This record gives sequence, C-alpha cells and structure tokens, in this order.
Amino acid sequence: MKEIKISISGQGMDKKASSPVSKEMEGDIAEMEGMDEEKFAAMAPKGAFTARGLNALVKATNKLLPMFGQTGDYPTFSQDTKVLPTDFVRVLAMFVTAIDDAIKDEIVGPEMAIDMESIKDDIALTTIAGKLEMLSKIKEFKKWLSEAPTSETNLSEASEYNMAGEEEAPVDAESLMMSRM
Repeated sequence: MKEIKISISGQGMDKKASSPVSKEMEGDIAEMEGMDEEKFAAMAPKGAFTARGLNALVKATNKLLPMFGQTGDYPTFSQDTKVLPTDFVRVLAMFVTAIDDAIKDEIVGPEMAIDMESIKDDIALTTIAGKLEMLSKIKEFKKWLSEAPTSETNLSEASEYNMAGEEEAPVDAESLMMSRM
C-alpha cells in the first residue's frame, strides 16, 4: 500500500464561506477526525517503554517512511512512556496494513507480520524495529509499494486497520459527506 490521499473539492469548501453547508461539512470533518483520533488512542499499545526502546523503533520507522511517500523525520523520544502517542500509532497501523497486504500478495513472509496487541515492552519494540529494518532493505517490498494503486478521492481501495487487527469495510469519504448534506 502506498500513500492514500483524500482530496475533497467543490463549492462550499472554502473555510471563509459562511454558508450553512460549509459549516456543517466542517463540523462533519471535525467529528470524523475526532472519531479517528479516538480509534488510534484506543488501539495505542500500553506498557513499559523506555526512550531507548522507542528510539530504536523510531530509527527503523524513519527508514521505512520514505517508501510510503513520507519524510523520514519522526522525532525521537526524550523520556520513557507507558502509552504510544496516537500519531506514532497511526504510522505503525499504516505499516501493519501494508505488511499484511504484502503477506497476502506473497511479497514477504508471514514472519514479517506485526501484532499491535503484542507491543507491551522494549523487547516488542526492538523486534518490530528489526522487522522494519529488514523490510526497508527488501527490494521486492519496495517495488510492490511503489506499484501499489493510489487513490485521491476513493478510500474503498484501502483497507483500514481497526482495534481487533481486522480489516473494516471500506469507506467512501465523498459519499459519506454527500449523505450528510
């Protein structure tokens, strides 16, 4: 899975516009963003994580992010934590989804799978970091990611990782927005 971009265009989308439609859409977008944030907060691994273990995972993450069309500049951790931040969980969930898809397509083996629920300590963090490091060096995986279809307006091509680690039904953002107008 490469990068999924959502592009919503049309009249009434200008933030300066004062029409009821644009305010309602802004409210809907804010509501969806809030639900998205809650989802990632709920699936955030909890445990005893040291800055050293977290930074090993950050280093591997930053090597893999460019393969997803993103800059490899996730910041390092300066202190220990008991819960992974939601923005970091988002990145890991993106990796999990892509890796699961690559396993289904037989690009990488099942040993590369990442189980978010098993992340409880630094051992799990360094294990995942090792897997990400290996993935960043697998030419077939890089090629597969670069050839993966992308979509600007249709999320139905993307599988989404939920708290149970299963695929959810795809969501078409444009249809969702139009249904609420």
